Amino acid sequence: MNRLLAKVFLVLLIVGLLFSMYSFSGGRILEGLYLFPLLIAIYVVMKLGGKGKE
Repeated sequence: MNRLLAKVFLVLLIVGLLFSMYSFSGGRILEGLYLFPLLIAIYVVMKLGGKGKE
């Protein structure tokens, strides 16, 4: 994985975490669970991107 992709993932995670915390504090449970699909998508991209290095 290159540095640009890592920075993009880091920014997405931070924004997703902040949005989830804000939603949970407002009592909106479903909006707070936004982070889980984002984590799964990042995991899949990381696994698919790492196939060429092995």
